[in-house]
Amino acid sequence: MSSILRLAAGIKSFVRGMADDVLMIYAEKGIEPFKKPLLLSIPALLVLYNFVYVPLGGRIRARKGALEQVRLIAAHYEDYSNARTRLAGYKRRLPLIKDKDEWLNYVLTATAKVHGIDFYSLSSQSEITAGNFLLVTRTVTVTITYAKLGKWIADIENSPIFLKVAEVTIVKDPAQTGMLKVTMTVSTMFPNPTAAAGRT
Repeated sequence: MSSILRLAAGIKSFVRGMADDVLMIYAEKGIEPFKKPLLLSIPALLVLYNFVYVPLGGRIRARKGALEQVRLIAAHYEDYSNARTRLAGYKRRLPLIKDKDEWLNYVLTATAKVHGIDFYSLSSQSEITAGNFLLVTRTVTVTITYAKLGKWIADIENSPIFLKVAEVTIVKDPAQTGMLKVTMTVSTMFPNPTAAAGRT
């Protein structure tokens, strides 16, 4: 591309120099010396302009446009790469789709057992499709102490696999001092197999 730019600069310099010489001669002798040369040189100049300078300018503009596109891609590539890396990290934190029917129930019962918590009730699982993901939710009701509730929520939300306590309702148990009646909704997400199939 640098050789093309040099050629274009040379042509411009030649034409500019020729114009200066013409003006000097015209100032001294008038139009007479130019009649015959003009008749001979005008076709040549038109050929030079139409077949060399005009196509050359078009190629330079095309190259500049291509270079600008490369610059734009390079400027946004790092953002795109970082977004892909973050998305891959999020997906690694999701449970496997093959465990969808049992995984949330297992986590709730296993963590409750560690803290000696018995369920008063456990809802059936609800599933909502959200784009590329499947949001899975269960609601559990327990009677529990403040200390056990705090430890249980901490265990759930510190899971290396994505879990979220979406909602908690707490009411003091009037029949038992220091006890709470708690209704807690816990959610997780799975990759949506339908969305994945649609991309293949």
